[in-house]
Amino acid sequence: MHEIITEFFNKTIAVLPTIIVRGIIVIILFSLWPKLVSVIITSYKKALRKRNVDPLLESFTSSMLKTLMYVTLFFLIIGIAGVKATSLLTVLGTAGLAVGLALQGSLSNLAGGLLILFFKPFTKGEYIVASSGVEGTVDKIQILYTILTTTDNRVIIVPNSQLANNAITNVSRNPIRRLDMVFSVSYDTPTEKVKEILNRIANAHPSVLKDKPFNIRMSVQNASSLDFICRVWVNKEDYWTTKFDFNEIVKAEFDANNIEIPYQKIDIYRK
Repeated sequence: MHEIITEFFNKTIAVLPTIIVRGIIVIILFSLWPKLVSVIITSYKKALRKRNVDPLLESFTSSMLKTLMYVTLFFLIIGIAGVKATSLLTVLGTAGLAVGLALQGSLSNLAGGLLILFFKPFTKGEYIVASSGVEGTVDKIQILYTILTTTDNRVIIVPNSQLANNAITNVSRNPIRRLDMVFSVSYDTPTEKVKEILNRIANAHPSVLKDKPFNIRMSVQNASSLDFICRVWVNKEDYWTTKFDFNEIVKAEFDANNIEIPYQKIDIYRK
């Protein structure tokens, strides 16, 4: 027993310098690698920007390059630790089915990112609405995820596969948009009077495109109101401002012309 313990300690002492050296190398790699990755990624982005490359392609390939560099670090550490790469690949090959199933979602997101870059259903800075209800301005696309920024400055991270395999509404792809609004009035209001007021507001508003026809008609006779639809065309950047302006101006004009805007109410009769 004494001989076994002695032999163990002798072997440990013999390999201890190697273990210490390898440990120091690993520590140095862990401390310097992120800085090296940052320098390479920054230089890579500068080179792409000089060539006016698509910003989404820039973010996607930068994310992929960063991932590959950390995978390289993993194999370097495995090699320094003394594990042969062939042995590691043999283990991964044996567990290939399990690894494939585990990475199925990630591979789908990677493929989705490539499809988005190829077909370009949206680009950086465009506002999109996904079929899942998620919406926001496209900030960047990474190897697995697309990052959106909402109007109230929240960040939404969406898997690429969801955007590549489902319907997307690109709100800002076209330079102009149609603004659809509905205004309700009481039944005793003359139809032509409402149409004249809405036409006057549309003609006077500076953001409404005058070379596009207005569509102002009574659309629905509801139980307690007449609903008028007002459709005008505006530049995409003026969409929300014009919508809010119309709501305020129409309310003021209706009040000035004694036009009642119906609201929900209950009439009670006593016998």
